[in-house]
Amino acid sequence: MKPIGAASAAQPLYRQLKEHILAQMRSGQWAPGSRVPSENQLVAKFGISRMTANRALRELMQDGYLDRVRGLGTFVKEAPRQSSLIELRNIAEEI
Repeated sequence: MKPIGAASAAQPLYRQLKEHILAQMRSGQWAPGSRVPSENQLVAKFGISRMTANRALRELMQDGYLDRVRGLGTFVKEAPRQSSLIELRNIAEEI
């Protein structure tokens, strides 16, 4: 089998699939809220086992990139909002 994406053929197939999915998300092709292809669709498209597709999707879900809803499918999650902590100090205390 050819490598799934730009990933090296030396990487396990589930990692190649994870990188492919992340690349689709980074490029904007799969925006937050978009439905990700099902395990069966990924199996058919890439010629991988269902366990391989399941592991890649499960790990991306555990890493916070995807949300799996039973009976509906797998969806791209919103990027977590990052806020910087700013400490406002009393100038009188500083002096």
